[in-house]
Amino acid sequence: MKNFILVFVTLLTSSYSNIETQINLRTYDYCFQDNDRLEELNSYWASLAKTAKDGDFEGMKSLYHKDAVVVKPDTTFAVSQAFKFRWKKEIMEVKSGKRANTLEFRFSNRVGDETTAFEKGIYHYTSVETSNGKQLGDSYVHFETLLVKQDNHWVSLMEYQKMEATEEEWEALK
Repeated sequence: MKNFILVFVTLLTSSYSNIETQINLRTYDYCFQDNDRLEELNSYWASLAKTAKDGDFEGMKSLYHKDAVVVKPDTTFAVSQAFKFRWKKEIMEVKSGKRANTLEFRFSNRVGDETTAFEKGIYHYTSVETSNGKQLGDSYVHFETLLVKQDNHWVSLMEYQKMEATEEEWEALK
């Protein structure tokens, strides 16, 4: 009986050690994959900011899923409609030099896996009429975005522009 208990305890502890090792390796793999994913997503956000700054209409469109939706506190609309009726005009004004835009992002929550991501934070958007320096926009906005990876390329499915943020809230996300 003593031998049985000794064998049982030995098996149990070695199994536990093996399980613990597997969990640690999975955690390591997940952290490694998560770092790769965050690098890719950082590249996505940098690309979005660059398209706004450069007036790159086609580049910006490529960063959104064809069925993407914008959500605001009081409405929703298809991103395709935003491009058609508002964003294209503004982006083309940047391209022609009539306006200068900046777009920056800071994050408070970033979760996901290899093909999905939920990003939450604040974006800072500015827009200036270049001929006279008139401020056309300067806003800090709380946002949430749902992204998917398609054909090895991240695209936004949903952009929720929640509410205005303060500069203090922006600074707190450094």
